[in-house]
Amino acid sequence: MAKLIFSDIDGTLINTDLKVTPKTRDAIRRQIIKGNVFVPVSARMPKAIMTAAGQITNGCPMIAYNGALVLDEMGKPLNSQFMTAKTAAEICQYAEDKNSGSAWNVYSGYNWYCSKNKSSLVEDEEKVVAVKAIPVSIDQIKKLKGVHKVLLMGKPKVLDQMKADLTPKYPNLYLVKSAPHLLEIMVQGVSKGKGVETLAKEFNVKLQDCWGFGDNYNDEAMLDVVGHPALMGNAPEDLKKKIGTVTADNNHDGIADTLEKM
Repeated sequence: MAKLIFSDIDGTLINTDLKVTPKTRDAIRRQIIKGNVFVPVSARMPKAIMTAAGQITNGCPMIAYNGALVLDEMGKPLNSQFMTAKTAAEICQYAEDKNSGSAWNVYSGYNWYCSKNKSSLVEDEEKVVAVKAIPVSIDQIKKLKGVHKVLLMGKPKVLDQMKADLTPKYPNLYLVKSAPHLLEIMVQGVSKGKGVETLAKEFNVKLQDCWGFGDNYNDEAMLDVVGHPALMGNAPEDLKKKIGTVTADNNHDGIADTLEKM
């Protein structure tokens, strides 16, 4: 019976040099050869997921935008949940009006949009994911068909304040930090956990036969639903207490260590 192996990317699958280490790559490839299915799960867009997952395999199912877009191994959408372009534009305008040095990003389907005066924060992210953002105006954002995710980048305290401001204003949205300097915004009901459930059903695999690896708060829903959750050693301490199963950090092959015991 096939098993599903779900893994977050940043801080989990890749090390601080943005690489999948040879030991982790080979451990995952051995599982694929056995007939098990590897699924990258990320807040990233599909193309940026393959920047990392492509170091292991040429094609795989994936969960993008924290679960707002779920694709099978052929790239066919199994689930796609988005907010209106109007809502996304309002959030971008709010971020600009704050004038706090933060940067907005809008993800729609396979495209990543940013402000016309591209922030150095966006340029840093471009280097990480090896994908270029498309500079546009907020008026152009309003014309999109729908938005899978808005990402606000900035100082941790500024983002905490933004989260506090936006949460009551948009009860239909889900706001979660994927890193101290990144605030992810999707529609309510979107989570990595829901994405895992969608793919487990598609592959007819019980959740107890699923493995999950993560390192941050946006991974919690995924780790809660899989039968075999593992948190990386570089995860926040409060999350380690909650999840319980902790492996080595992302620089020391935590995924490989766990898979070798499967």
